[in-house]
Parts: sequence; C-alpha cells; structure tokens
Amino acid sequence: EAALMDLLNFMYSNTLSATTSPALLDVLMAADKFEVASCMRYCSRLLRSMPMSCESALLYLDLPSSVLMADAVQPLTDAAKQFLAGRYKDITK
Repeated sequence: EAALMDLLNFMYSNTLSATTSPALLDVLMAADKFEVASCMRYCSRLLRSMPMSCESALLYLDLPSSVLMADAVQPLTDAAKQFLAGRYKDITK
C-alpha cells in the first residue's frame, strides 16, 4: 500500500518519500506494474546513487524479468553487474 501511495504521489509531485533500498524497490515494482516509466527511471537513479553491497547488487539482479528488461532499469542492472564483476574479479585470492 505504501509503495502505491508513493507512486501516486510521484505522479502528481515528482517526488518520493521512500528513501531506503527496499522501499524504493517496492515503488519500482509498482511503477513497473502500472507502466510509469518516469518513476522507474527515478527509482533506478536513486538506487544507483546509494552505496552498493553484494546483497543489494544481487537483489537488483533478482528482480522479475519484466522489470529487468525495462530500459529505465538497465543502468541499475549494469551497475550491479559491474559491481559484482569488480568484487569477484580474482576469485583465487
């Protein structure tokens, strides 16, 4: 419910009250369901600006395929892939 209300708020004011990764992911999922590409781009940009960890990168890559295939989310998934590739560049160490 909170994600949907935040999505509606974004549609009218271009702002989100969600500030944590899980809350932004919920809004991103709602935006995908209702095809609000501008909100998806905004959520993706906010998530990319947050510090990335292995857990968050894996969480971003585990989104449903409909979300992962959206053009608005491609920069986020690319950043997650790059983070993981850099983190595990040399697995022999």
